[in-house]
Amino acid sequence: MDLGAVLADLRSSDRPRLVLWPEREAAPASVALLAGSFDPVTNAHLELARAAAAHAELVVLMYSVRTLPKDPGAAGPLLSEPERIRVLAAVCDGRPGLAVGLCSHGLLADHVAAAEERFPTARITVVLGSDKLAQLFDPRWYDDPDAALGALFAAADVRYAVRAGEDVDAALAAAARLGHADRVEPLDVDTITAAMSSRTVREGVRSGRDVGGLVPEEALGAVLAAARREAG
Repeated sequence: MDLGAVLADLRSSDRPRLVLWPEREAAPASVALLAGSFDPVTNAHLELARAAAAHAELVVLMYSVRTLPKDPGAAGPLLSEPERIRVLAAVCDGRPGLAVGLCSHGLLADHVAAAEERFPTARITVVLGSDKLAQLFDPRWYDDPDAALGALFAAADVRYAVRAGEDVDAALAAAARLGHADRVEPLDVDTITAAMSSRTVREGVRSGRDVGGLVPEEALGAVLAAARREAG
């Protein structure tokens, strides 16, 4: 099945599903899920993956075919969906223990449910930055926050990297109120590196700045080509 058919199939799914791309046999004892728009994948993503690999046999870079809404007024994407996935596949191909995961749904709770089905015997960890940790406990994302978060923490631990300038106290307090404090732990990632974002790369390359130090080499060509395309 080609990539377009896989994406269409996932978009039509009414339940959370996870497909590795390219698909392969994998039955790891432990899996870490690292979600992002990957527009483009950055060195911060890889640093989080490196830190997560200390706790998981397989780190899956999770791309959702149904993305969550962006901030109003945000600029459009730099890389197309197929470009993002191709770059991710190239990044993972040269790094044992990394894989691309395509997920039918966008919420982290959905990612965990899909991973439970795909890796039924694996211990699951969700890996995220401190900004996403705050979103995880924001009740506005859920029809039933207690049920959604209860299911997530019944199946997975959460490890977070603190981004420079961000405070995790409110999120940790929310975890404690819900009885999940013991399932949430920090990752050993430099705060400046963790703060590096795909948005920073997009804004930088669109402004003509050098972004070579912000993305893995497998991504740089696609990023520069996309910027030239936009510039006409």
